[in-house]
Amino acid sequence: MLTAFLQYPVSFGDPAANFNKIRDAVDSEQFDLLVMPELCTIGYFHESREALFLYAESALDGPTAQFLLQLSADKNATLIAGIAERDGDQIYNTAIVVSRGRWLGKQRKCHLSRIEKLIFTPGDSLACFDDGICRFGVLTCFDLWMPEAARLLVRQGAQLLCCPANYGGPWTTQLARIRAMENATPLICANRTGVEMYAGAEATFRGESQIVGPMGEVWTCATEETSLGLSIIDPAAHVLKANPMCDDLMAEASRYALSGPHLK
Repeated sequence: MLTAFLQYPVSFGDPAANFNKIRDAVDSEQFDLLVMPELCTIGYFHESREALFLYAESALDGPTAQFLLQLSADKNATLIAGIAERDGDQIYNTAIVVSRGRWLGKQRKCHLSRIEKLIFTPGDSLACFDDGICRFGVLTCFDLWMPEAARLLVRQGAQLLCCPANYGGPWTTQLARIRAMENATPLICANRTGVEMYAGAEATFRGESQIVGPMGEVWTCATEETSLGLSIIDPAAHVLKANPMCDDLMAEASRYALSGPHLK
């Protein structure tokens, strides 16, 4: 399968402008699965829950879901993209997963940064998706910092890990390679680019999206420019997790108990 990431400077608070950026970037491209950044249609640094609530939407049939459903049908592909999900009075940092015009589901971000805890409710479960070609899991940005989160998805049979992200520091770029290697599983990290204002200063998002192989090798990567990165992944090659030290890494990992994330 041909996999891809898309990074671009997200226009803050302007979903229509971001829809156009996405559509223009993929118009002449073909792929089977595309990962886009976290909160990729509204931006990251919202001042309060009340301010963010203006942009929060239904993960099932909100404007972004409708846009992605149509785009996935047009491209005959699976799309993964981050939104602010409204569910009653709660707002979740959520990745929508759609495939070829069908809604496959959503993955709420389980691990929130100190800034995010002021405006989002954390998710409390992690589960794989299957689009008929590949079984994959989704970890949003800071989720990737938890070794147990990636391991839980791989032990559920993930052949690929997908990470929508918004970060400015260098650490997540490095962590993506570690998570791929310690789980013998390819990983796609899609980070945004551009600048936003936070606490009266400019915050820069570094891009550097990448597709990483099962030994942490970088198959394709970007710099800070708008970029669509492509790489072929064979899901069947990543059912059994082997590395130079053992033939079945998950059999070794199963000696340790994992129960999944819990809310305090």
